[in-house]
Formats: sequence, structure tokens, C-alpha cells
Amino acid sequence: FYKTFCKDCPFKPMMNILKERRMNMICDAGCSILGMTRPYELGVASYGMGSSIAVAARSTKVALIGDYALLHSGLNALIDVYEKQLPLLCIVMNNNCTAMTGKQLSYDPVPYLRWADPVICRAGDEVMLKNELVVTDTPRTLIVTGTCPEGSSHETVEY
Repeated sequence: FYKTFCKDCPFKPMMNILKERRMNMICDAGCSILGMTRPYELGVASYGMGSSIAVAARSTKVALIGDYALLHSGLNALIDVYEKQLPLLCIVMNNNCTAMTGKQLSYDPVPYLRWADPVICRAGDEVMLKNELVVTDTPRTLIVTGTCPEGSSHETVEY
């Protein structure tokens, strides 16, 4: 058995687009690590909370990280990526909670990322997601916002 996203997860449209494009990425701890399991099988590695940005900057060029992990320990790496102008697409799953450990409240990362001029997109806006989920020659931060449905829990799937 393995866990995957909640049945009614608002981030599934984004994950489907990433899968269609076969975008390999480094997944961080938290819900983003669920992108490594079926049906998405997107991530090529996951090392620990906050590590996806630094690892992806020197490998896949795509990091998938949650809002809590970014503020907890990923922000320093993102600052370094922008300082060095490394080509990286940093995708922040912003649900304002730590969904993997009980949905404790997490701070909104937007005020802490204004210096990076992030693009903010609703999780259900597939047109905008398709336009923004691209790697360029410079660092980009895409904040994808969605709300975890009340009472939802991660699905368990049999191999």
C-alpha cells in the first residue's frame, strides 16, 4: 500500500499537467512527495524538508515544495538560486496548512516571497497553470493556491 493525494485534492489538476509534460522534479517532504507515487510518478528524488530547491537547482530545474516546508527551511536555498540566477522553476503548493501531519495552520508564504516576484495561480486554473508550468533560463517561483477540503484524508492505494 502507498498513500496518494486526497480524493478531492485541489492540486490534482496541476499534478496532471506536470505528468502530461513529463516534468521530472525534486519533491520535498509533505504533500509534494506524493507526486512521486502513482498515478503521477513525477519526482526523481526527495531528501528532506526544504531540500528540493537546492537539489533541483543543480539537477532537474524543477522543485515542488509546500508552503510550510518552504518557510521552514527552503527559503535560504531559494534566495541563493535567485542570487546566482540559476534556471529553476520553484512550484509552491500553498494550502496554508501542513496537510501531511494533521493540517496545522501554516503561514501564507506570499509576503515572504515578494522579492522573488512570484506568479500566483489558483490550483483549479488549468489554463494559467499550463502557461506558467515552464522552465526558463532564469529562476521563477509559481505559488499555486488551494484549500484542502474539510475532513479529507490521503487515499491509500494498493500496489
